[in-house]
Amino acid sequence: MLKVSIIFSILCSSAVLAGQQPAAPTKPTPSADEIARRSFDILGGSTAWEKARYLAFTLIVERDGKVASSYPQRLDRYSGDYRVSGKTQEGVPFEVIMNLRTLYGRAKRNGLPVTDQALLKQLVDVGYKRFMNDTFWLLMPLKMFDPGAHRTYEGERSDSCGHTWDLLKLTFEQGVGLSPGDVYWPWINRDTGIVEEWDMKLEGVKPEDPPIQVMFRDYRRIAGLLISLRREVRGKNQIVRLDDLQILPEVPKGAFE
Repeated sequence: MLKVSIIFSILCSSAVLAGQQPAAPTKPTPSADEIARRSFDILGGSTAWEKARYLAFTLIVERDGKVASSYPQRLDRYSGDYRVSGKTQEGVPFEVIMNLRTLYGRAKRNGLPVTDQALLKQLVDVGYKRFMNDTFWLLMPLKMFDPGAHRTYEGERSDSCGHTWDLLKLTFEQGVGLSPGDVYWPWINRDTGIVEEWDMKLEGVKPEDPPIQVMFRDYRRIAGLLISLRREVRGKNQIVRLDDLQILPEVPKGAFE
């Protein structure tokens, strides 16, 4: 074995002396911010995002092939006006039209206007929580540069087929969102810059619990933004769909009436 090693060293040295250039140095790995910025730009970038004033979609959760919940929603990003309907945890139909900045609004329960102030506040709180949860699901990869978000590089991942991903870790400062202790890991395809998987470990889970793995499917470009319309939650027979997605530069008349 020693003789083979010596002969191999001599051959390599001779190749260099004969004029062959040594391999080029490995390019340094981009920073977490550079990787996230490239992905953000590929997914639409600041120009498309700034024009996306009005968002309308229905977040549907399927479990074992059946619809478990459905929440049609509308959002004016400029004014903060927001509308959501669906069923409460108790199975009661509701609709809330509110402003996200003032947290005031009006609501219906079982199709009837809510006049009781305590119940109205309760439903407005339900609406706000739906906004925080559901728009995050809609815009996950575009949320990597939200105020208070911190990005770190966790290394590369690869498979036997030659695919390579850059793995980032996303954490938040205290006071950001409803659960700032949530931790997320976006898997960004190195060739395409697209987020193909988004793992998450939610605030309050046991330290030994593994992250939830969410696979991104069915990417579509709408109004310049590239968004996955179907997310598979691995190992849970659960799918999150984002149906009827509209992204417009202006608010349609009557959207919040």
